[in-house]
Parts: sequence; C-alpha cells; structure tokens
Amino acid sequence: MYRSVVFLMGALLSTVSLAAHHEEPAPMVAEVYECSLNAGVTADDVAAMGSSDFADFVAEHDISMTSFLWEAVAVSPQYGDADVRWVNYFPTWADYFAGDAAWRAHGGAVAAKINEMVSCGRPDLAGFMQVGEAAPDAPVKPLYVRVCQLKPGNTLANAIAYRKAVNNIQNEQIGSTVGSYLFTPGFGNPGFDYGAMVTGAPEDMAKLMDHSRDGSTGKLLTAAGYTEPGVCTVDLHRSLMMVSQ
Repeated sequence: MYRSVVFLMGALLSTVSLAAHHEEPAPMVAEVYECSLNAGVTADDVAAMGSSDFADFVAEHDISMTSFLWEAVAVSPQYGDADVRWVNYFPTWADYFAGDAAWRAHGGAVAAKINEMVSCGRPDLAGFMQVGEAAPDAPVKPLYVRVCQLKPGNTLANAIAYRKAVNNIQNEQIGSTVGSYLFTPGFGNPGFDYGAMVTGAPEDMAKLMDHSRDGSTGKLLTAAGYTEPGVCTVDLHRSLMMVSQ
C-alpha cells in the first residue's frame, strides 16, 4: 500500500478494540495510508486483492491485525485528495512489530501486487478507541468520520462522553446497532484533535443519516443536555472489509 509497504514504528495514544460491545476493550494500534488508484483500477479491485492475496499473507504468517479499505465518497479538504485509505488495526505493539518483521522478510510479492494498484504515501498513526457499541460485521458498510478540533474549554474526555451519548441516541432511534469509535492523532499528526467514526450496516446507516438530516437526533441530544465539544467537518466513505479477525 505503499511505494514501499512497511509497517512504521511509533507511539500512539490510548485506543480500543473493534469487537467488544459492553466492556472497555484493550487498546489498539492504528495506521492509515492515503492512496491514489492507479489507472484502470477501482476500489473494489484493491479490496478484492486485500481480501485474498494480502489476507492470505496475514493468515500464513499468523499476524494479528484487521484491515479495511475506505473508498472516498465525499471528503472535505484537507483530506479530500486520496481515492482510498488502507486502514490497519493491531491489538498490541507486539502484534505490530511481528507484522513488520513478517512483511519485511516475506512480503515482497504481495507488495508488488499492491503497488501495481495504488500509490500511497507514508501512513498517519492514530490512537483508536471504541466509544459506544461495536460495529456489526459486514463486507461493505457506509462510514463517516467527523474530523474535529476541540472548542476552548473542552477536552478529549468531553468528546468521548458526547460520542457515547450520540451513539446511544442513534441506536435507540434506529432500533438497531451502529458502531462508534474515536481516532486520536499519533505520529504523522495531520492536525486534528479527534476523529469520530460511525459505521454500520447500509440499511441502519441510511436510517441514522435520515435522522441527522431531519434534525431529530440533534434535538434529542440538546434535550439531554449534550453540546458538540468540537468544530467538525464530516467525511463519507464506503468501507470494504479485507482482513477480519
């Protein structure tokens, strides 16, 4: 993913797992590559390779990680240039370094296939925490990220509390479950304080976004005494599962 695909080393802020519903999962390591599609290649082509050749490599070398491809649908500046984002999650730093070692030693053939399809820069490294419910598994999901700067007097704790409240109200409104997560900058800090990610099954995301469109979610949050702690732009992606563990 990657002109030279390597898992970079660095330190991240506190993060949590993709999978748990009612417990605080363990912290995770996240990396995000911004990529341009090469001529004649589609996001579906890249995801198909990621869920076959790349996923086979991960399984063969027993690497503990999860990977998704985010296809840009409507993304605001300064993050609007990438066609796709290749997003990797590692449960621990030990898993991250094991993946790095396996890739450096054995990943050349898969890297060549990836480089034929996309051109990517170095990754941004981010903390990743679950703030509400976990997203249900689905091969393709709508996904939006609110990219935010904290308002004066607010902290990340305010953002976490607010996003948990949003997730609770959204899930009550739709009578189903969408997942809620928070990214916090690590190395390669692209200049935001936090990114709030929401994703779920297409039919549930459609209901959720209609409640946002008609203002009903905002009214419920206001009535409950919650105020957005950040100034945010909202980016929409199509998330394609490649490696799921």
